[in-house]
Amino acid sequence: MKHLKTRIPMHFIGLFVMTIGIALSVKSNLGVSPVSSIPYTMTCVWGIEMGKATILFHIVLVLIQILLLRKNFKPVQWLQVLIGVVFGYFTTFCNYLVSFLPTPENLGIRIVMVLASTVFVALGIFLYLPANLIPLAGEGCMQAVSSVTHVEFSKVKIGFDCTMVLISAVTCLSLLHTLGSVGAGTIIAAVLVGTLVGILNRAFGKQRDKLLGKEDETAVSEETSSSYVITISREFGSGGREIGKLLAERFGFHYYDSELIRLAAEKSGFSPEYIEQNEQTLKNPLLHDFFAWYAGPLEQTDLPMVDQLFAKESALIHELSQKGSCIIVGRLANYILKDMPTAYHVFISADLDAEAARVSARDNISPQSAAAKVKKVNHERTIHCRHFTKTDWGNVKNYDLCIKSDDFGVAETAQIIGDLFQKKMGL
Repeated sequence: MKHLKTRIPMHFIGLFVMTIGIALSVKSNLGVSPVSSIPYTMTCVWGIEMGKATILFHIVLVLIQILLLRKNFKPVQWLQVLIGVVFGYFTTFCNYLVSFLPTPENLGIRIVMVLASTVFVALGIFLYLPANLIPLAGEGCMQAVSSVTHVEFSKVKIGFDCTMVLISAVTCLSLLHTLGSVGAGTIIAAVLVGTLVGILNRAFGKQRDKLLGKEDETAVSEETSSSYVITISREFGSGGREIGKLLAERFGFHYYDSELIRLAAEKSGFSPEYIEQNEQTLKNPLLHDFFAWYAGPLEQTDLPMVDQLFAKESALIHELSQKGSCIIVGRLANYILKDMPTAYHVFISADLDAEAARVSARDNISPQSAAAKVKKVNHERTIHCRHFTKTDWGNVKNYDLCIKSDDFGVAETAQIIGDLFQKKMGL
């Protein structure tokens, strides 16, 4: 495995930083994060030192994985016990360090301690997770449940965290008549940690990945690419597909539209039907955003399937852009290839009446049904773009050219795009 000299220290530094956050949340006495709730409950109820409780909890989680996976449980997964032991000792040491701090009585100071704890936990995750070594037993258990039930990891994580908090709350209420390990700090951690990790990733993710050897080789190759690409983003019914074909014929470029579905199916393992239904739309966007926000940063194989599909198609589009000059229609190719200097990005729109008339004639449906379909598909593409690019679909700043096809007609629009493309590229 490459870059172990960097990954191993980063892995354990991340774990240690996380335990600093855990210790601060314990000291605040406002409740701990979901992942620490059961070990802290064991401490509150039975008086077991929290580091030892953490180790016991990790052993139980590994045993659960064995029961779930059976013959699919790999020997290397036993190392999660070792990681749990290290994590437990880190917890003991950090709890010892914060014991020298005065016990806060002021609610404001306690909240500040909780906020500081979320920063440390987020920083620990930012360092530990991308090192991609042995996961903590909690994550291993969630992966096992996801594998057995075929439920997306992000959903399993939410269920897992909620279950731990519920068990902790019921146990403490039953035996101690207080919430014990569960409190305002638990909610604050659940709300803030994922958000903070996202901020850290955007601010320092590239530097971290460079240390880990995860440099973006695709971007490097695109800087020296001799291929030309015209990406066409288009409103439904604007004639973007026909315009793309005309441009491909004019320049002798490869044309990729529905062909991308077949290629993506070959590379991703998803069925062509699934890809066609999900590649440019996002079902239940609010629920999906909630899963993405709460579940935090995940390895690609743990992402929701639509996110995995986008990652696969992005890799495929990068690959196709290097194989030869081409036209790529849709699939957020303008965003995916935004750093490619020999790519020309076009957005094609038209008035609603013109788009509805085209769809009505093509699909043999009434103008009213066609107009409704146009609005629906364009809305889906807007939501899909906003989720994956964090920008608005059709934003002029994201394109080299925005043009209305009904102002000139399909053929002349293609002619204008081709002329401006040649001028821009100096061809």
